[in-house]
Amino acid sequence: MSRPAPRPGLRDIDYYMVGIAKLPGFDRVFKLSSNESPLGASPRALEAAGKVLENMHRYPEVDMERLQEALAVRFGLEPGRIAFGAGSDDLLARLVQTYAGPGDEVIHSAHAYMQFPIYAATAGAHPVAAPDDDFRHSVDGILGCVTDRTKVVIVANPDNPSGTHLSGAEVRRLRDKLPAGVLLIVDAAYEEYAAANDYESGTALVAERDDVVVTRTFSKVFGLAGLRVGWCYAPPEVIDLLNRTGPSFPVNLVAKAAGLAALADRAHMEAVLAHNAKWLRRFSDALRDMGLVVYPSQTNFVLVRFPGSDGTSALAADRALQSQGIIARRFAVPDFEDKLRFTMGLDDEMEAAIAALGQFMSGNRG
Repeated sequence: MSRPAPRPGLRDIDYYMVGIAKLPGFDRVFKLSSNESPLGASPRALEAAGKVLENMHRYPEVDMERLQEALAVRFGLEPGRIAFGAGSDDLLARLVQTYAGPGDEVIHSAHAYMQFPIYAATAGAHPVAAPDDDFRHSVDGILGCVTDRTKVVIVANPDNPSGTHLSGAEVRRLRDKLPAGVLLIVDAAYEEYAAANDYESGTALVAERDDVVVTRTFSKVFGLAGLRVGWCYAPPEVIDLLNRTGPSFPVNLVAKAAGLAALADRAHMEAVLAHNAKWLRRFSDALRDMGLVVYPSQTNFVLVRFPGSDGTSALAADRALQSQGIIARRFAVPDFEDKLRFTMGLDDEMEAAIAALGQFMSGNRG
């Protein structure tokens, strides 16, 4: 028998490793691995979602104007420059497939979001890993990889999994130095958390250029990760192409209702940001006092480097944490073998993680 053959190269794509959510022997785990909002969705979003469930047999409205208008009001944008997808992952993949193909190159930082090279390979393009500066984007490193085959450059700002960021001036320098015809995609899933004085929303650059797209999401600060609703801000031509080539109904019935309600509940968003800022500071300070390297973060997580000597490896720390029901994020790639990533969780979760890591570090140095 002969079977249909997939396009060459697809079987060579590595799986993206999602964080684990369960541990044997624990009814409740402290899941600090997936950058979810510990305070959950807005009560208003939950109520709105529940009200539309009785209509789940109906297709969603094709018209997305209400959600476009709500986002435009919330963030000071033009509604006609907004398109939607099943999470920003969906939009990022579609953007790369729209603007890059076989023979083209897609540049990403070597230690940035690990889906970026997968998007390129799925489109048939060649992913190019640019050198970075200790897990922070290097504009010069990216520019040094540009060739006449470069079609797309993707940067996550703030970045994942490092939590670091590029200043607005550096993003602008990157765009100014890229050749004409190259699309710059800024993945800004964590933008709401960014508090650095030099951080600038990429949406401002979209308003000035016709070659920049910014992707955003309801998964992080709004706590709607399970509903998979993302959006992007882009030039009108890009929006038109995304709408032409996307699914008939890019946002499901429940996600649309919940998203509208979440945008209206500013008090809940402020509570999420205040909780995150408190624990980002406390957790980072506590781990630095233990002698660990904590990368400066503008997100809802921190990347932590372990010494690796005297039994203090990241792998040993991960096992010690899991023995107490605490799940951090470990990346099974060589450059991350000495690191763990921690999402900011609830008060008791963060206190337990600090205590467990303190016990681990003191026990292995004694």
